[in-house]
Amino acid sequence: MPGYLPYEITKSIEEVVTDPEIAKKVIEAIEKSLSSIEEKAKEQKIIIKHELKDELTKELVTKDELKATEERLRREIEKVKGEINEVRAEIKATEEKLRGEIKATEERLRGEIKATEESLSKEIYRWRADTIKWMFVFWLGQLVAFIGILRFMLK
Repeated sequence: MPGYLPYEITKSIEEVVTDPEIAKKVIEAIEKSLSSIEEKAKEQKIIIKHELKDELTKELVTKDELKATEERLRREIEKVKGEINEVRAEIKATEEKLRGEIKATEERLRGEIKATEESLSKEIYRWRADTIKWMFVFWLGQLVAFIGILRFMLK
């Protein structure tokens, strides 16, 4: 492989080794050595590449594994969505039940309040009638007493 070494290095070898044949053989030997080193480097590169690929394959997730995990997660998400819908339905049913109970309690309380109000009204009317009756008796007694005093004084 002539011309493999840079021109400056070739010139330096030719200057040190005065015999052109020996210089040529030294340059060829160096070029063969470099060529051999390059071949070994290429072989090592392929080996290291395969080793690295094997290591990465062991450590990294494959597309199939990723798809399987993705599918499993999708099923889990759908399951959770279904459970959420069930919970929402239960909440709605409970809410409706509570609304019905609140409405029934409200109606019952309104009825009790109305009954209490009517009872109090009757009680107030009864007390009012008793008060008027006692006032009449008191006034009548006062009138009788006043008439008695007037009669006594006029006699």
